Amino acid sequence: MKKSIKIKRRQRKGSISFNPDKQYVAVAVEEFLKKGGRISHIEVAERDTQDIIASGEGSLDADEFLLGI
Repeated sequence: MKKSIKIKRRQRKGSISFNPDKQYVAVAVEEFLKKGGRISHIEVAERDTQDIIASGEGSLDADEFLLGI
């Protein structure tokens, strides 16, 4: 009879939360811009979120935004 071998696996410890402060974000933005990154300003929609969901146009707006149309 063969003896069964138990393999010990390392257990994952809980996820580490990421909560950056304003200084961390400012440094990250500065480094991003220095490397040639570009930040485009996104305007807030005048429409109510519930109105967009009810009309079913939300996915179209998202597709246009993601495709750069």
